[in-house]
Amino acid sequence: MAGWLFCAQAGDTLLGGRGLKAFEEASSLSLSGNHRAADGFARSWDGGSEQEKLLLSATVALSAFADLHDPARLESAHRTLDQLSRLVRSRTDPRSRLIDAMALSQESYLAALEGRDLASALDGRSAASVARDMMDQGWDSPELRGIVGGYLFWKSQSLGPVGRFIGGDQRDRGLLLTQQAAASRSPFREAFRTSLLWIRYERGEYPEALRVVQEARAIWPENRIYRQAEGDVLFRLDRLSQALDTYRASFIEYEGLEVLPVGRLSAAGNLARIHAAMGRRDSARAWLDTLDAPRYKKVRKWLPASLVRDLVPIRRELSHP
Repeated sequence: MAGWLFCAQAGDTLLGGRGLKAFEEASSLSLSGNHRAADGFARSWDGGSEQEKLLLSATVALSAFADLHDPARLESAHRTLDQLSRLVRSRTDPRSRLIDAMALSQESYLAALEGRDLASALDGRSAASVARDMMDQGWDSPELRGIVGGYLFWKSQSLGPVGRFIGGDQRDRGLLLTQQAAASRSPFREAFRTSLLWIRYERGEYPEALRVVQEARAIWPENRIYRQAEGDVLFRLDRLSQALDTYRASFIEYEGLEVLPVGRLSAAGNLARIHAAMGRRDSARAWLDTLDAPRYKKVRKWLPASLVRDLVPIRRELSHP
């Protein structure tokens, strides 16, 4: 998600006021889980440029897929971002360059959803390159800071201690820029709040991560993605009973909503993980049986890689009497 944007040189928005309101409206609908209304709003909106309309449509499609996992939404995002890329990639005006950076950032997210890690990294680097060039030229906005901040943190994090010693550790700078973007008035601030949440999580700063996600849930209590994120953080804080309640609620909440039941299976996997941590072997096995049901074979590829990794030692342990 991205937002709109004050220019340090001109003191004006790079997107007009109508665009700002449109992204706010679509974001509010998506975050509330009202994806059909968000999609209808994006299709009918005619108050901005073609590139703004395409970015709005891609944002809505990706938000819907992340929640309800409808492959048609993913295909829609692919088509829309391809079209947007062709439209803005050769343009040099600040508005088009911002939208180019946002589109590249969304392409990076899309590739990550599909497990195309190299493509995700390359698109993320390209997005950050455009954003950093704009900042070097005196332009500033929450969106530019959020794109650069996320890239700087995860690039440094992926290098490991030796790589950071050689290439420099930019994680603190990345965290600061992400915090600024998440605290902004940008219509895309929730994307940067989510980035901040997982940066805190990756750093092992679980109390801080919990504050981030609980602030988000106070604003968007019906948001199913934030609910699961809260369960992840509670688990890391060893607040197992609360994590169990959170994922039980998520498992029930997702019933019948998704085209591909990825959220529901993620809840099942997390329930297995939590029961195992509580020493409840039979319950953990039962939830793994739900996760491993043959009818879900094609769905399991969409599960978070971190959850799949965490379940490996649990499966190994439960294989012994």
